[in-house]
Amino acid sequence: MKSYCLKKLNSNYELESFDYNIKGFHYRIKSNRDSFLKIKEVIIVNPEIISNLICHNFNKKYQKIVECFFLNSDLDDDSTSSNLMLALDEVARLRTIIINKYKIFLKKKKEEELLKKLKILENELRVKIIDFKLLKEQELNNRNEKNKSR
Repeated sequence: MKSYCLKKLNSNYELESFDYNIKGFHYRIKSNRDSFLKIKEVIIVNPEIISNLICHNFNKKYQKIVECFFLNSDLDDDSTSSNLMLALDEVARLRTIIINKYKIFLKKKKEEELLKKLKILENELRVKIIDFKLLKEQELNNRNEKNKSR
């Protein structure tokens, strides 16, 4: 059952509360200070629009992780390992969001496609982290050998 409450202000009415039982994708909107409308949330019912919106949001987050991966492609910096680990954590977080939150809105094929992209990126990040650890270990062994030879 739907219900709403109007509040009379002078000659205008203001919507005070609105209860709804609409099943759909709840999408929060960032507030715009210039706008005269104060919209906090939109409920999207069309499955095609929901899928496109989820894919758009996924691609933005995925692109940020890929940029982090390529920015840390040099294995010389000490912060590289921690940045790669943070990117790996972000991949895991994004995967759980897709599985838990978006599963009911996405078709099986689209869900598998997004999870496959994340799995490939996760494997690349793991390989990069292992390479970084091996490189650091080799540097440490080389330093120890130089110190022993002196």
